[in-house]
Amino acid sequence: MKSSNVALAVVFTALVTAATMVLSVYFPLTRGYFNLGETMVYLAALVGGPFVGAVAGGVGSAVADILLGYTVFAPGTLVIKAAEGAVAALLYRRLRRLDIPGALILSAIMLGVYFGILVSVGIFLMSGLVEVTVYAAGTFQLLVSPFTWVVLALLGSAVPAYYVFRRKELEAWLVISLLAAGLVMVTGYFLYELLAVALGILPDIVPVAEIPLNIGQAVVGSAIAIPVYKAVRSRIRLPTVSR
Repeated sequence: MKSSNVALAVVFTALVTAATMVLSVYFPLTRGYFNLGETMVYLAALVGGPFVGAVAGGVGSAVADILLGYTVFAPGTLVIKAAEGAVAALLYRRLRRLDIPGALILSAIMLGVYFGILVSVGIFLMSGLVEVTVYAAGTFQLLVSPFTWVVLALLGSAVPAYYVFRRKELEAWLVISLLAAGLVMVTGYFLYELLAVALGILPDIVPVAEIPLNIGQAVVGSAIAIPVYKAVRSRIRLPTVSR
């Protein structure tokens, strides 16, 4: 294990924790919360590779859960976010070597699916009064109208869509890799909450309501991580990833 990878893992673990805690939106239906942690999970994966992405994503996110009072989610977060970070790194490192014109179509379809699910489930399940916590600034309640989800979906999809429609295959693989890793996270939390309901740990939550919340995190995380990664990529020597 290279010392540079360990150092990157430590730094990005702290950044993931900070990004997750800086803004959290609590939703009673799942007792979970929307956050910006995916931005740093994805950046850690793209910059540092699967090891850094897994450690920073899993440990950094789980620490944030504990510090914010969502301890019941911490065990699942540790595994789910670690898998998300590792998948994002591994997929991109391998897919970007492929020469497949269909990458552009596939990335556009995936982005469209994300958009459709976020809008439809958000409108029907996640509209109404929500609790927003801004770190060091307190907690307040906010009324979320159905139209808000359309606006959020458009804004969150804008950057990934821009890179897709630039018709550059390498950037299409970048979008595909991050959104596919996001599906790992979305599926992971859905299954974790189903288990929590079955075991009576969180018997009154609605696991399906977590889907738009986590899709939103993946889309927003991609929208921020992609331009930041592209800005620093030329200045950073990426670690070698074995096949």
